[in-house]
Amino acid sequence: MFTPLLLTAALVSGQAPVAPTPPGVLPMTRPVVRTMPQDVPQQMPQPTPAAPAATAVVSMPADAAPAEAPKDEPPAATKYALEKALTGTSLGTLLDNRGIKINGWTQLSYNAGTASNTNAPVFMTDTANGFQMNQNYLSINKSVDTSKKEVQYGFGVDLILPGTDARTTLVRGLFDGQINNPDHASKLYPVDPFQFYGTVFLPGLGAQGTTVKVGRIATHCEYELIQAPDTPFITRSLLFQYNPFTHTGVWATTQLSDSWSVGNGIAAGNDVFIDQASQPQYLGQIKYAPKDGKTQVLFNTAITSPRFNVAENFGNNYNVYNFQVIQKLSDKLTYVLDTSFSHEDNIPDIGSASWYGAVQYLNYQHTEKVASNFRFELFEDSKGFRTGTAGLYTGVTYGITYKPVESIIVRPSVLYMNNNRNAPFEGSQNLVTASLDVILRW
Repeated sequence: MFTPLLLTAALVSGQAPVAPTPPGVLPMTRPVVRTMPQDVPQQMPQPTPAAPAATAVVSMPADAAPAEAPKDEPPAATKYALEKALTGTSLGTLLDNRGIKINGWTQLSYNAGTASNTNAPVFMTDTANGFQMNQNYLSINKSVDTSKKEVQYGFGVDLILPGTDARTTLVRGLFDGQINNPDHASKLYPVDPFQFYGTVFLPGLGAQGTTVKVGRIATHCEYELIQAPDTPFITRSLLFQYNPFTHTGVWATTQLSDSWSVGNGIAAGNDVFIDQASQPQYLGQIKYAPKDGKTQVLFNTAITSPRFNVAENFGNNYNVYNFQVIQKLSDKLTYVLDTSFSHEDNIPDIGSASWYGAVQYLNYQHTEKVASNFRFELFEDSKGFRTGTAGLYTGVTYGITYKPVESIIVRPSVLYMNNNRNAPFEGSQNLVTASLDVILRW
């Protein structure tokens, strides 16, 4: 089980030259995607479901969907406060009759650690020694049932209303003025329509049908998720942070057999809406997921012409190649390997850059209410193009997920991170943070 650790270490052990950040050119997109507000101290500005593609087993509370559920699976059947309040009303009856689910959550957190002002380039908990409301998340979803051999229509809308996480999920061309304008009232707590799409199920296309989504959708690449209840920790791996969150376009998933499916799509790019910086991008996936639910293997791609758009000062035109293995070792223990390689050319004063790494997870479900989560990550930012500081980042995270009741999730966690060549953490090579987040589902 620990063989991938050795393979991962070998993958990223090479030393890469340190190149300076191009003067006057942000290492990420402009408008800056995954960026802190301009008045928040940071190392650098940074650069996507209610139903996810490779749902995170490791982090899931007991009522969440299993890891092998694709991103267009129906939301969990559990009804929380909002749907319970609507039960028996005319609106609640209308929603039930039409198969529409509506729910959400509020995520609050506090973290303490070795940094004084900011934990950048570790985001989501970027406010060092401080409080954040990371997500106030609303999901409205009408799913399709792929077991019914008939044409069906659905939709999904996911909104962060508001939350500090929206500073990292906002994309160029869609409400990004909230973070690019330092005087904007919502620069600290912006809102983001994280997903909005229409769905159609075509039973005659492919052996077991094809599901097509059109709109802004969460990426199929990477294992972790934006949705707080469905991801292992409040912090995210650097591999997840510095690859795309969302794509705007068309995504089709075809079920070839009980075990195999393929995904194909065309999008406007990584973390960009309809904008002058948009360019055609191919999305692909091959997935092996037998019905026994013990094993899942995925190969994902997001491919475009990987060249920095100098005219638009846009740096998200990169290619991503992602490979995942999710293995249920026992009824209580699950192992995950998530690896990616990304690259881009034509970067001012840098030329070509690549960033790559691997993340491993172990989840042990002690009881229905308590689980342990462990994450070991290696992330090589060869020229500092993504994080702002070149080097091999090594991170170790441990946390506990405790669910005293269905609607409350409490997660204490500790993160240690090191950069082997430079000092990105306020002049230090090391960062230690202890975080506590609480998720209130409603």
